[in-house]
Amino acid sequence: MPVRLIVLDMDGTLLDPESRLTERTAAALRLAGEKGAGVVLASGRMPCALRSFVRELNITAPLIAYNGALIADSRTEETLASLPIEAALGREIAAACEEMALHIQAYRGDAVCCERTNAFARDYQAFLDCPVRLEFVGRKLSDWLDFDTPKLLAIDTPERVRALLPVLRERFAGRVKIATSQPRFIEFVSPAAGKAAALRQLSGLLGITREDVMAFGDGLNDLDMIEWAGTGCAMANGAPEVKAQADLIAPSNAEDGVAQVVERLIRDEQIAGVREAWLTRR
Repeated sequence: MPVRLIVLDMDGTLLDPESRLTERTAAALRLAGEKGAGVVLASGRMPCALRSFVRELNITAPLIAYNGALIADSRTEETLASLPIEAALGREIAAACEEMALHIQAYRGDAVCCERTNAFARDYQAFLDCPVRLEFVGRKLSDWLDFDTPKLLAIDTPERVRALLPVLRERFAGRVKIATSQPRFIEFVSPAAGKAAALRQLSGLLGITREDVMAFGDGLNDLDMIEWAGTGCAMANGAPEVKAQADLIAPSNAEDGVAQVVERLIRDEQIAGVREAWLTRR
């Protein structure tokens, strides 16, 4: 069946090991878009951190941000659907992380909110490489947070993340979904959120079925999306659990794996169009 929607995780998938979008990958996705396919970025990042990629790939399809907690218009960043963490639960999560001496931050619009500047906050800003605004509130988030947030993010060394992840999952079992998108990140979103849930909702908005969707990913936060899509494509550099559930294994992100698969779809005339108005808006 032709692919109408190409859905892409960012780090470890779309981007190369140096977090760059290569020209070969960009060219393949732009051509797929010109042939009518919708190209969707599905990331743990905030919408403003995806702007440069939206422009470079000429994306008009909505974005899936915050690991599925938010669907946004790719051009205006207007929220189309969201599943935030309520403020009271956010404060409880923040308190647990503070007890463990984890750096913890919440999100509001274009702002990343945390208690104070430190190496983790500065490294995070450099990692995003975009005009994200760091808001240092001068108080513990467990005391300060009074708004619903799409995501909380804890940052520490990979060793501490591996040790504390199961502890946090046990503490908040059934109340919050906890995943890692990078070895040093612990991401908290609503238990109803996830890339698969957002993709299911987005496909409904676009009037397509799961069989029309090809989804690419490498990490455990991509697993539900890989399982849900008609064609789940895991990267060769991906986690073993993700590759075990995939329909297709792409070459690694160091080998332009996404580009190689998309180029083959184009060559074999396996790209079809999505007709919704916002996908053709310029």
